[in-house]
Amino acid sequence: MRCLNGAGIEVNVDAVILAGGQSRRMGVPNKALVSLAGKPLVNHVADRLSSQVDLLCLSGNKETLTNLGYPIIEDQCAKFSGPLAGLYSTLLYPKLTNADYLLLAPCDGPFIPENLVKELYEAVVQFDADVAVVRYEGFIQATFSLWNKRVLDAVRQALLVDQLGGFKPLLKRLKSEYLDWPKQKINPFFNINTEQDLSYAKSLLCP
Repeated sequence: MRCLNGAGIEVNVDAVILAGGQSRRMGVPNKALVSLAGKPLVNHVADRLSSQVDLLCLSGNKETLTNLGYPIIEDQCAKFSGPLAGLYSTLLYPKLTNADYLLLAPCDGPFIPENLVKELYEAVVQFDADVAVVRYEGFIQATFSLWNKRVLDAVRQALLVDQLGGFKPLLKRLKSEYLDWPKQKINPFFNINTEQDLSYAKSLLCP
């Protein structure tokens, strides 16, 4: 697939959906597979992203995700887990395309915008940033982000050497651009973390 930026230039972008996390608050081993409106949560995200990117992968456990039809990238560092480890493992994945950029998205954001790649790409290119990150109503949404693949060494340092616990310390080290997303009637970056969140999402999709 091709993503067209505002100038009509074709842009190659790879993408990975972070789909390996447990959900203790929902009492399930893998939140990505929780059913919403008849299909797994992760499929809602994948359906919205597939037309925006060249290659779409899942970061998580092969045994649980194997039937979804996408390449699966398992963590390459047994000592670490979480979104930062998912980003690092994906940057090492040998079957990525030669695209300069990698989009990161969570598995539990079923309302992800269908123009997300376009908007983040324009921001990251305009400022020659290492990463462009969504900011919505003043809150940084680090898992909705577009990374230049040149950040591999910085991510390796942050994860394996400095053992940073999340994205925010890394973002402070990098040349990061924050994209303030206009407020919408439905929060496009809404994450499903509880049964109440799931019920709310169902009410929006199946009114």
